[in-house]
Amino acid sequence: WDTVKAIDKQHLQRQYKSFDLKALRYISIDEIYLGKKRKFLTLVVDLSSGRVIHVGQGKGKSALKRFWGRLRRSKARIEAVATDMASGYMAAVLEHLPEAELVLDHFHLVKWFNDKLTTLRRQVYRQAEAQDKAVLKGSRWLLLKAPEHLKSHSDKKKDERARLDAALRLNQPLATAYYMKERFRLLFQCHDPDRALAELTAWIEEAAASGVRVLKDAARKLLAWKPFILNGHKHQISTGLQEAINGKIGTLQRNARGYRDDEYLKLRIFDLHNKTYALTG
Repeated sequence: WDTVKAIDKQHLQRQYKSFDLKALRYISIDEIYLGKKRKFLTLVVDLSSGRVIHVGQGKGKSALKRFWGRLRRSKARIEAVATDMASGYMAAVLEHLPEAELVLDHFHLVKWFNDKLTTLRRQVYRQAEAQDKAVLKGSRWLLLKAPEHLKSHSDKKKDERARLDAALRLNQPLATAYYMKERFRLLFQCHDPDRALAELTAWIEEAAASGVRVLKDAARKLLAWKPFILNGHKHQISTGLQEAINGKIGTLQRNARGYRDDEYLKLRIFDLHNKTYALTG
């Protein structure tokens, strides 16, 4: 096993000794959790080719230090960078790529607000009486589901739309937050930048004036992130490709029953874009 691995590692070291970064225009940055031993790796992906061009140990600004040096030497002209809302990544992009436009990934933004809605539901559940708790029980996933995906049933107790309506009637702040969640989700389906600006501005103003603490907190955050959210309508990029790559890395680890050699794992990650699947037999 060690001999085969050493041969493959030597081959990959020659192949990925350096990357030509000059043609880079759009990149995304995100982390992947690999368990208690390795914890996090930070990945940078070329969104044009789909290849991983940097693997950094840990997460945050320190994991990108070597990448910025390579990028400067390549003299690449990066137009936009997609990240999640991690302050370390955002600060690093703004510091090292001041001429590029930062794009906050809309999938992470929707998940972020869904987490806030879940927090509000828990608060409502804890304060509810026993009879109301029975209605709210199991409503978490109904609140997060898109309305078009709610399942109908002849039995009202199993009809998801009826169960959701019953939960929303119990608490006005929860109902307000739910409808604001839907407006926020639909914002990212708007392709007209001017309309997106108007919709986001109106959402922030209504959330700030709602009197609901969760919405007021969200409004403050979104006001600060506003230009980076609108950049997403301009460039149409996200970290979605990295979610697919993270799935491939998980498969890579399971097939190998784990990797003891950190450098070899990084080389195998670089090589992912060269691997294709074919039907055999």
